[in-house]
Amino acid sequence: MVSGHVRLLLLLLAALVSGAAASQDGPSPASLQSRWVTSAPPPHSAVPPHSRVSTAALEQKQPTVVVTEVEESSVTNLTAQLGTSVFLPCQTEEPTERQVSWVRRRDWHILTSGTLTYTREGRFAVHHPEGSTEWTLAIKYVTLEDAGTYECQVSTGDGLASHLVVLEVVAPRAVIPGRGVHHVQAGSTISLTCLIEQSPEAPQYIFWYHDSRMINYDRRRGGVEVRVEAGPKVASRLKVSGARPEDSGNYTCAAANTEAASVFVYVTEDNKIAAVQPRALGRGASHHVTLPALAVMLLAIVLPAR
Repeated sequence: MVSGHVRLLLLLLAALVSGAAASQDGPSPASLQSRWVTSAPPPHSAVPPHSRVSTAALEQKQPTVVVTEVEESSVTNLTAQLGTSVFLPCQTEEPTERQVSWVRRRDWHILTSGTLTYTREGRFAVHHPEGSTEWTLAIKYVTLEDAGTYECQVSTGDGLASHLVVLEVVAPRAVIPGRGVHHVQAGSTISLTCLIEQSPEAPQYIFWYHDSRMINYDRRRGGVEVRVEAGPKVASRLKVSGARPEDSGNYTCAAANTEAASVFVYVTEDNKIAAVQPRALGRGASHHVTLPALAVMLLAIVLPAR
């Protein structure tokens, strides 16, 4: 009985030893095949949707190089007067709503794009009637710093079409011919002329000032006439009749957006002028009489001495 139990224990021990040895040799081919099948996708299966999205996202992140060609630019030359408004023209071939931008070449600042303005200055705006081919850049209260080149860029299918506008800004100035001093006799007429130079258009107004008082419409003084003459150079002519000593002083010609000019007028009474001239002549004549007399006296002294 005991020997039978011993045999049973020996058989169980042999079975355990053989199982341990089998586990150390590695998995069976059947178990290996089953693991690969469960972990890999079935043959000819589609890529999961999330994989396609990730690929597309990566493609969108790739940098895109856009090569644009700028067509040969046309050029328009404009001259604007200081302080006025100027309109820079730009016209497209078709009434299209494609992107049209105005760029200031001096600093490559984009002033407008479409109908939007990209500058803090309220002096710039684009005029584009709906459905038209016109994209006009308007600049108000023109300054000397506004001079330079402006570029109108029109986006096309092949690149950009460019139109250049070269803007010149001139500062008109007033000129009163003469040496800055004008002498007038009392009772005569003060006549002054003011010429406006470097002005592409006539100024809105031309005022004359006596010292600090404007006299164009001086009813208190009376006898004041101002006449403006158009021409290559705008001229303003001032006439003050019946000049009096109190009319002496500084006379200034001031026009809109123009550098002013001044002249000083002296009004002298007739008797004072007459009194000055004889004294001057008398002094000159006395010199002519005195010198010959001295010569005669010297001769009279020298000859007897011999």
